[in-house]
Amino acid sequence: MAKTPKPRRVRKDEGAELGVGTLIILIAVILIAAVAAGVLVQTVYKLQQQAEATADQALKEVATGLRVIASYGKTESGLSNITDLYLKVALSAGSPVINLYDLIIGISTGPGDVSLNYTSEIAGGQQFNVSSIRDTYPFNIWTATDVGITQGDIALLHVNLTAQPAASGNMNLRTQQDVTMLLIPKHGIPTFVMFTTPSVYSNAYEILG
Repeated sequence: MAKTPKPRRVRKDEGAELGVGTLIILIAVILIAAVAAGVLVQTVYKLQQQAEATADQALKEVATGLRVIASYGKTESGLSNITDLYLKVALSAGSPVINLYDLIIGISTGPGDVSLNYTSEIAGGQQFNVSSIRDTYPFNIWTATDVGITQGDIALLHVNLTAQPAASGNMNLRTQQDVTMLLIPKHGIPTFVMFTTPSVYSNAYEILG
């Protein structure tokens, strides 16, 4: 008859070795979990920051814009052409501040098509200048590179059409001429303007829209 094997006795020092090994494994698992949690939190934080920046940028692109309150032209002495174009503009509802230094004005008349940039000097070829009609709080202190308008402000854009190049030599507007304009801010929605000049010029300043 086979003898029943006697149970193996665990020596006290062997039990201590098993406990130390388990503790090391436990500590390693905790460290790995902590590192993984840190990486996950950092990733979530970066994604949150990026999402907020994207949302702010999208809101700025949708809300920012100008609206044209009125447009009129200055006629030359013989009342045969409009030589200067003026636009009264304000911010669209909900629009943040717009720096007109970064504004681009595109004008197309058929004989001519130009893009104009801001100048603080007298408007010349491919340039427009700006003056303030109404400045509400917070009051603006315009500089050569900071021409900002806020809600409630009204600015006057001026374009010297005689200085703009065209197939006919300049972009002076004759009677019954179609004109399209695009006011393009650095951020936001461009403002489209279209009008047809009157059939007869009878005033020093003609209302165009």
